[in-house]
Amino acid sequence: MAPFNENSYLIISPGSNTTLVQFGLGESYSPPDIEVPTVVYAHPTLPNAFVSKGDAGSAKIHPIIKGEIVNLAAFNYFIKLLYRSALKTRPEVVNVPMVLIASSQWSKIDQERITQYVFEEIGISAFTILPAALGTIYAYGGLPTALVIDIGAEKTEIVPVVDYSVLNSAKSVIPFGGDHINETLKHLLPNLSAQQIESLKRSDIYEALSDEDKKKSFFGIDALDKDKDDEFDVAAIVTSGRTREILEEREKQDKEKTPNSQLENNTFIDESGETITVGKERFKGTEDLIQKISHGVSESLKRILDLHKRQDAWDHILVTGRTSRIVGFLEALNTQLVDDHLVGKDLHQSSAAQAAFQSTVNSNVQISQVPNSIRLGKMPEYFPEWKKIGYSDVQFLGAEIFAKQIFSSGNESMYVTQSVYAQNGPMALWDLAI
Repeated sequence: MAPFNENSYLIISPGSNTTLVQFGLGESYSPPDIEVPTVVYAHPTLPNAFVSKGDAGSAKIHPIIKGEIVNLAAFNYFIKLLYRSALKTRPEVVNVPMVLIASSQWSKIDQERITQYVFEEIGISAFTILPAALGTIYAYGGLPTALVIDIGAEKTEIVPVVDYSVLNSAKSVIPFGGDHINETLKHLLPNLSAQQIESLKRSDIYEALSDEDKKKSFFGIDALDKDKDDEFDVAAIVTSGRTREILEEREKQDKEKTPNSQLENNTFIDESGETITVGKERFKGTEDLIQKISHGVSESLKRILDLHKRQDAWDHILVTGRTSRIVGFLEALNTQLVDDHLVGKDLHQSSAAQAAFQSTVNSNVQISQVPNSIRLGKMPEYFPEWKKIGYSDVQFLGAEIFAKQIFSSGNESMYVTQSVYAQNGPMALWDLAI
């Protein structure tokens, strides 16, 4: 088959709450143009039918919950809506190949039925399903072996990839995600609404502090005292008649030169434009989730029997999901993983002890206990459009790279065509070299 036109590629990444969509690739890889709620509505009169919009009395249906497809018919209808909406923007396009990014929680039978639907009901030209974990490693430069941690709203998927193969038998799924942070913050800040809690979590004053930052913070035992030059005459301010103005100016100056962690209080603005002041609670809420992820990582990687591959995975931990945007979250997670799992941690912290250890233990003995190093992956620097917004949705970038490689070259070993589907049906999906 001749290569497809890049302007016709349709890439869809469905999530429990929202779905990312891109129709066509530009000259450079860029973040998706469209993000829509993953929701449809029950048809008002027809059973087992759906509509794209509902009124106050319409039943809202979420096809995906906690990463799992719970209503396949509604999911398929949702995919058809996205396909038709994309074509409306460029009706001249006739041959559309699709990449659908899949959670590790999707069953094989669901994937087969989705394949059947896109060919028989939608009439797609070419189709492939890309596991989200593979999309992530493609974005990171095609690492053959890694561990992908995908933090969703209500769950976290921990998926090992070994030699480009997703090890679903070794995955761990923990029933906690970003919403767990919101629940903790709501307990600490009961006067804030759910939306205000979310605004706080997304603000730049909400941080997960490392141990070093905790020592230096306003609330730590080693908090820095203010220099004498920073003291000011309260009486002079009061008698000047400009109390509020001067205090606000002073606070602004303090914020500009003082790190967030060293301020007793800081402010954020919620969606309604209200300014809200928060104390030490802005540094709390991530600890429990990070501990649960750390435990899940260990449980997952224990199932990789080849110790060299297991160590490779420990050395390439890739974290996705918008919770990873929280300031300091990745650093705090890395610290937790090292504290919980690094073999010979005390030796690693002492260069002299480590040198002595390495001089007496050969590499074969060292690999008998892993991990002897733990590293978070580092994204390449050549995706400027993505660098501007961050890499929390990096599996989508990987899908863009994947789509360009397979559809531009006409590599039919990586996708199902209409002719192949006509011969082999939905099972053709499992013949692909993904």
